[in-house]
Amino acid sequence: MVPIGSGGNVKGDVSISKDVIKLIAWVISEGSLDKSGRGDGRISIYQSKVKSPYEYEEIIATCRNLGLKYTERTQQGLGDDCNVIRFDADSTRKILNYFDSNKERGIKFIPDIILNADTESSRLFIETYIQGDGYEGCKIVTTSEAIRDGLLQVIVNAGYGATVSVRKPDNKLSKKGRFIIRVIKHRDTYIEKIEEVEYEGIIWCPNTDNETVVARRNGKIFITGNTPFTNVTLDLKVPDFMKHKAVIVGGKLQNASYGEFQKEMDVFNRAFAEVMAEGDAKGRPFTFPIPTYNITKDFEWDNENYIPIWEMTRKYGIPYFSNFVNSDMKPEDARSMCCRLRLDLKQLAKRGGGLFGSNPLTGSIGVVTINMPRIAYLSKTEGEFFERLERLMEMAKESLVIKRKIIEKLTDAGLYPYSRHYLRNVKERFGEYWKNHFSTIGLIGMNEACLNFEPLRCTIGDERGKEFALKVLDFMRGKLLKFQEEEGNNYNLEATPAEGTSHSLALLDKERFPDIITQGSEDGVFYTNSSQLPVDFSDDIFEVLDLQDEVQCKYTGGTVIHIFLGESLNDYRSVKNLARKVIDNYRLPYFTITPTFSICPIHGYIPGEHPTCPVCEEEKRVEIKAEIQKLKTQLEQMEAREETSGKIKRLEEELKKIKGTPCEVFSRSVGYLRPVSQWNRGKQEEFKERKTFKV
Repeated sequence: MVPIGSGGNVKGDVSISKDVIKLIAWVISEGSLDKSGRGDGRISIYQSKVKSPYEYEEIIATCRNLGLKYTERTQQGLGDDCNVIRFDADSTRKILNYFDSNKERGIKFIPDIILNADTESSRLFIETYIQGDGYEGCKIVTTSEAIRDGLLQVIVNAGYGATVSVRKPDNKLSKKGRFIIRVIKHRDTYIEKIEEVEYEGIIWCPNTDNETVVARRNGKIFITGNTPFTNVTLDLKVPDFMKHKAVIVGGKLQNASYGEFQKEMDVFNRAFAEVMAEGDAKGRPFTFPIPTYNITKDFEWDNENYIPIWEMTRKYGIPYFSNFVNSDMKPEDARSMCCRLRLDLKQLAKRGGGLFGSNPLTGSIGVVTINMPRIAYLSKTEGEFFERLERLMEMAKESLVIKRKIIEKLTDAGLYPYSRHYLRNVKERFGEYWKNHFSTIGLIGMNEACLNFEPLRCTIGDERGKEFALKVLDFMRGKLLKFQEEEGNNYNLEATPAEGTSHSLALLDKERFPDIITQGSEDGVFYTNSSQLPVDFSDDIFEVLDLQDEVQCKYTGGTVIHIFLGESLNDYRSVKNLARKVIDNYRLPYFTITPTFSICPIHGYIPGEHPTCPVCEEEKRVEIKAEIQKLKTQLEQMEAREETSGKIKRLEEELKKIKGTPCEVFSRSVGYLRPVSQWNRGKQEEFKERKTFKV
């Protein structure tokens, strides 16, 4: 589903009078500019007083209100007689002022005064224009590309959408093609088909100040754009290491310290959570920024300021939670860089400098993911498995070394200007801009590796599978530590999210090795993320956490457990209690609570998975039942009994097939919330097989 109008919030020129707006619409749609003979340069408007009396009177009233002078005559045509309203020279000049006073350009275009108008003025213009060159109350015909493009801009400014089709000339009345513009007044439309296409041309990436682009595709106008992928770590209390530091305002240190602003932090955090919990006008979630909340041993579980956070989690499952209760780490020791990647800043501190106070200036230069199922499929013994894994990790290291050198070289040459500015102190200290950035190696499909490995042939949920996974992760950690010592750069191990890789690698392996074990079927095959349990393993959250806790703690560069719920919980206290149980009883570092929900374009947010809206369906059902009952009541009093009985039968058949309005079903594909319809085939298959947890 995509928006097709501006939402009616265009703040353009509001100084134009309604009569001027209507006059311009009438002149463009029904007017002409004489360019020959005695009437050179005069504007006339044509309208039938007989066929369209309302429109005729509207034009006359508009001219009268604006004090325009004109003569009027009747002109005979193929159909009804037409009234010609011809303006005198002075009035023509006044009208041409609205069209930049350019007689050569004429009047058959939408002038800037209309293109820059506000929403209300744009709507008045379109409604008036439809009276002139429109039909069926929503369609406009023109042969001019300039008018077509101008009208489309005004339609978008009006908060509407539009489609454009082209009718080829019939060579009888016209040799020009006609553009049929259909004005759409509802707010959203569905993308009926999304497909991959082969394309070798240039891919353009336009930038706008508000990240929004109005586009036209296959004649349909819609609003698009990219939302920046942003992850923010929000402290609920002032961290100990910042409490006594002076605040900075306008680049200058102040007398007050951060510890004095707890009240302001509470106001900000509450307001942020309330906005996120409300969603947009249609009930959809704000998918970015993704907030991460640090749960520490002194976390105030009963603090009323945190209720909006639990409500946001209950309804949409937006935030991530970091577990600092059963860990030796402090919040200042880690940074959440995206929906999964977490950096252990102790590594930087051990090297001697790099924390830079609260601003670590770090990240990851890139992630290389190891395909575990293929290694297992090709290996006959454990020794062969680790030989292959070691060789691939060496290749991964080399690729990251090359990438680091290239990025460093490009930064030196002036590329990445923002990063270059903020990393300048790192460069001064270590001689490299990216010295504090990690090289990350991840893995995918440990579950399928256990299934494909001949000595095992079990899932990672089996005790033997779990032991093997732990052995593999320990081996990788040791190898990364060796890389770090040899090279002098930081390495970490990540549970790769693999939103696309989980599907693409499984497809490639199936093509090359048809009998390799994957999840899913046909073109919807996929590998299980990192070293997680298969998605259909269990609906018992605590069984899953028991099996995954030790495995999850092996990662040094980020991992997450998603607690998938079938629908939102009824009360925020249930969410809070669930989060507390996880925090108090497990060491896993990062988790979410993710309910499934649906969005109806009419009724908004609906808990649970609903491909079609149950509210719409029930409303239609009630409406049809009422109509059937009405017909049955009147049946005996009507003469056309057979016809009425037929109507009742048709309505009863319709009642059996009735469906609600199509909905968007939302869940977390990997790291962030998206409609399931937008996921790749592998992830969609995973969603079908996914067991949600019973709470």
